[in-house]
Amino acid sequence: MKPYTLPTVFPHDSTLVFTDVDETLTWQGRLPVETFQALFALRQAGIAVVPVTGACAGWCECMLRTWPIDSIIGENGAFFIDRHDSGKLSYTYALPEAERVANRQVLKTLKHDVSKEFPQSHQTTDQSFRLTDIAFDIGQDYQMERAQAQRIAEYCRLAGANAKVGPIHINVWLGQYTKASTSLSWLAQHNVEPEKTVFCGDSPNDDSMFASFPVTIGVANVTPFLDEIQNPPTYITNRPGGFGFADLAESLLKNIT
Repeated sequence: MKPYTLPTVFPHDSTLVFTDVDETLTWQGRLPVETFQALFALRQAGIAVVPVTGACAGWCECMLRTWPIDSIIGENGAFFIDRHDSGKLSYTYALPEAERVANRQVLKTLKHDVSKEFPQSHQTTDQSFRLTDIAFDIGQDYQMERAQAQRIAEYCRLAGANAKVGPIHINVWLGQYTKASTSLSWLAQHNVEPEKTVFCGDSPNDDSMFASFPVTIGVANVTPFLDEIQNPPTYITNRPGGFGFADLAESLLKNIT
């Protein structure tokens, strides 16, 4: 079904927004002021926002300590981090420690193999801040054609890993978890009904989230990737990235005023 245009007043009763970060909250690598204001406005209205991102643990901690959010799901579902009233952060992992340690060694070898097989590939500059995955830069500091990025991702899948191509990175990890499975675990632990939750994203890296929630939103820059997403979003905003997220926030807020 073709997505609808995001309505002016959101027609669903929602108390929590899961959202991707890169090119969903940001736009062209920057966080618009409209996005930050939207995060504050949603928090003040009692609508929680939980980013669900492929970003590394280091970036996740930075966002959690500086943005008006209390939880974040990172490295494509490898963990979630909660910030408590004291300011202390606590991690909950999708996999036990022994398995994570073993996976890191396998991924280290895979990263070397990818670099040898694809000399034009570049690991992300935040690799040293990643706890559970490896990532290759395809649109941040280095540009790569999407077809080539898909070839690298398929090489990793054939080696037994999970691989997702996002707008700026290829994320590669081991383990039977996704953004969606860890988001659902977070909801269960925090006693939040999935029916009260919506998701906002921008790329095929969000496909598990688009498939797992009854109401989803794509920011405008999701449009070129709709053919790659098995379960397309319910609505699409008129504006891209963080500007589209700000429009979603405005629609949600009008629903409760």
